[in-house]
Amino acid sequence: MRRRDLLSLPALGLLSAAPQPAAVSRFTATGALDDPQALPGQLIVAGGRPGYFKYNGGGPAYLCGPDDPEAFLFLGELAPDGTRRNGPQEQIIARLAAARVSAFHCQMFRMRRCNFKDEGDDTHNPFLEHDPARPLNPKVLDQWDGWLEEFEKAGIVVHLEFYNDATDVELMGWRLDAQGNLHPEEHRFVTGIVNRFKHRKNILWGLEESANKLPAVRTPHFRKMAEVIARTDNHHHPIVQSLVIPNDPEDDFPQGGVLSDVYYGDPNVHAITWLHLVPHGDDLEMQYWEYHRYWRRDSPHFIVMKNETYWRPYVQGEPLGRRYFWAAAMAGLHNLEAQIKADRAAHEPRMREMGYIAGFLEQTDFHRMRPDRGLAAGSTRWVLAKPGVSWIAYSDSYGKPLGVKGLPPGRYDLLWLDTVNGRTARSESIAAPAEGMFEKPAGFGDELALYIRVCNQKQ
Repeated sequence: MRRRDLLSLPALGLLSAAPQPAAVSRFTATGALDDPQALPGQLIVAGGRPGYFKYNGGGPAYLCGPDDPEAFLFLGELAPDGTRRNGPQEQIIARLAAARVSAFHCQMFRMRRCNFKDEGDDTHNPFLEHDPARPLNPKVLDQWDGWLEEFEKAGIVVHLEFYNDATDVELMGWRLDAQGNLHPEEHRFVTGIVNRFKHRKNILWGLEESANKLPAVRTPHFRKMAEVIARTDNHHHPIVQSLVIPNDPEDDFPQGGVLSDVYYGDPNVHAITWLHLVPHGDDLEMQYWEYHRYWRRDSPHFIVMKNETYWRPYVQGEPLGRRYFWAAAMAGLHNLEAQIKADRAAHEPRMREMGYIAGFLEQTDFHRMRPDRGLAAGSTRWVLAKPGVSWIAYSDSYGKPLGVKGLPPGRYDLLWLDTVNGRTARSESIAAPAEGMFEKPAGFGDELALYIRVCNQKQ
């Protein structure tokens, strides 16, 4: 492309309504495989420890999408053979595909009989006649696999979690034996699920939602689960553990409860995700630091995610929810959200905005960057940076050029995103302007993200 200034972008036809390549390309290997034992294009962890999410033989993966309905697998009428019929699953998948989100979350076991909060439904499991003492129901697993295939075709990672919030399987006798092994029935459940679905490229195994609501003595049980999953899954799908914050607004964090440090050094747990993060209304700086504290705590040890802020403003047309998404992303977190409901048409605008974030970040080397609020210049609010190589600047209120402090002299490739409507603009070999700040493209709104990369640098 010839060297042009940004004012020429619309004339050159460089504005686009699509912020990313087609979603179906996410699970397609385009180069040498990073992990020969993993499936081509599969979600993996690359880059050592803590590493980052990546598509095997492809680019980096940024997980962003709705966390609910967690009972997705059990929606609809219960058929005599244990499957579900007349449910909204296909409609939900189509909605998520249209929004181009990159992630979704659901659970496989939500039995009330062993839930200490008396939540769930005893038909919400994959066993014959819903009895955990019996084998897995092959017809149910086949139906689930069909939905997982549709998610995979749509380019959507599924955070597939074994147990829901407040599940304590010891209440039904599934305890570790004297040698620390899983109960035979639980072992059969875990290995059966992994063996059935490990052929899918889009699996992120989850252990239990808000697992630290259980007593600290349950930690070895979860670590053993992770070990069994990793030993069974020869394709090396990532494993995530879910925790609730210690100052949980619902006061569900138990006295003496554990935090993520009990999993530090565990070779089988690759990511930690946090729930019930505290909301700070329209104070975006406080919200950013709320997210940042969990990135700072865990990023030396894990890929860090969040699956829920306790409350977020998702009113139709209200921009604050979108800005919360960006606060989490710019603080270094992957970005699922339980307050976004994939079964609600009213939440489609928020889902599209999540798709814009995923599509934009997956075109960058965000996985090599660190949050650095101090580099913000001009209209920039937050910055992700790999100093001397690349930066991402975000502004929720453009009033003057935006960029980063201390940008070295030289030439840069730029990728702009209008975070409201998903339009993008690219330019190549742009000379660094005075004070490292760039004017937005003509026709773009005032909520923007800008990726800045030194020319000829590889991602």
